[in-house]
Amino acid sequence: MENVLPILVADAPDALTELCGVNLLERLLRILQRLGFRRAIVFSSTPEIIGAELAKRSWAREQITPQLVPTAAKPVTARRILEQGQTARFLIVPANVYCDARLLAALAARNSPTVLVDSNPPQFVQHLIQNPSGPVLVTRDFLLTCSDSAPVVEELKQKIGAREIDAMDAAKLDDYIVSMRRRVRPLCFRAPQEQDRRLTERIILDSAQNGTLDLPAYLHAPIETAIISLLCKTRITPNQITIGGFVIGCSATAAFLAGRVGLGIIAALLFGIVDGLDGKQARVKIETTERGKWEHQLDYLIENSWWLAIAFNLWRSGQFPNVFYFLALLIASHLLAGFAKRRVKIARGRLLDDVAPFDRAFRLIAARRNIYVWVLAAGFLLGTFPQSYAIICGWAAVSAAVHLMRSVWICNVLRRRVVDSRA
Repeated sequence: MENVLPILVADAPDALTELCGVNLLERLLRILQRLGFRRAIVFSSTPEIIGAELAKRSWAREQITPQLVPTAAKPVTARRILEQGQTARFLIVPANVYCDARLLAALAARNSPTVLVDSNPPQFVQHLIQNPSGPVLVTRDFLLTCSDSAPVVEELKQKIGAREIDAMDAAKLDDYIVSMRRRVRPLCFRAPQEQDRRLTERIILDSAQNGTLDLPAYLHAPIETAIISLLCKTRITPNQITIGGFVIGCSATAAFLAGRVGLGIIAALLFGIVDGLDGKQARVKIETTERGKWEHQLDYLIENSWWLAIAFNLWRSGQFPNVFYFLALLIASHLLAGFAKRRVKIARGRLLDDVAPFDRAFRLIAARRNIYVWVLAAGFLLGTFPQSYAIICGWAAVSAAVHLMRSVWICNVLRRRVVDSRA
């Protein structure tokens, strides 16, 4: 973020309230780093405690440098904020709040003094929301009009009451997240009381769940969330979970190659659950990295090694002499479906699986790894494993055809709209 300096006001113990394994101050710093900030000023009336926290090594915020400014003797005034840098705007955030990254990003993008409010919070969280919510963006010119001696918080309250500051309503922000295929309501609330801790942690855990899933994933989701509710309070990192998943995935490949189909299916089913844990852990604890984006490519490599290993074993054993033709159909179908989905994402700005009700319904049963594993498991239990492999290859072709037709339809509709708008 250019010309914006984050100002955190962090006082113990509220700023160190821990939710899902990360305290509020640490969470804010991690969010700010991922928004592109590389420096933050931390005002504190408890500098010894906050300083000790900031001194702890944290790989998840190693790219942002927090500068501690004690305030025990002097309050945080407009003058003290202006002394911290020559930037045009200041993003002031009390560190005793949980705040969605999208709200901070939208607030930092404002050019005029703006306070965050929430005019219509969800009912289950209404008692946690305060208005104004806490974070505020101010300009250098605005601070120059404030008193040099009065606490800036009091100055802000007066100007908010006099409506001299714009308001940004969290209830009116677009809450759709393309990568997660769902709407997630952005929230900002103060450090919860002990009786509300479970509720607030549930909010964070639920916000990490992807939407528009296939049928097996709907069964995996609550299991994954229950596991993450425990893992998030440990030092286990998303990358370590990815490595664990890689080992399980390779074990499935080895089992399929060796003809131990039952063991391979068990490992594949376990992989289906573990595969969702690293992303959830990263989102819950704000530990996302650029390297994490390559995890999907690793998953794709592993699952394709399964189909190849199964084909090789079926061919070697003589159970399915023509199996490699079906493997080629499977791979070609995946490439065609990938092309159709990329075309829609470019044209529509959404993933094909979440464009319309039909696409969301088809996603439930469309050809995907989880569906394949279930079909193969059923075939193994019924003693028709070679036939089940042929079925998943054929279903891949059907799914690819559906995705291609939907892609053509969606793009044509958009093209007609553009033509009509120019007419």
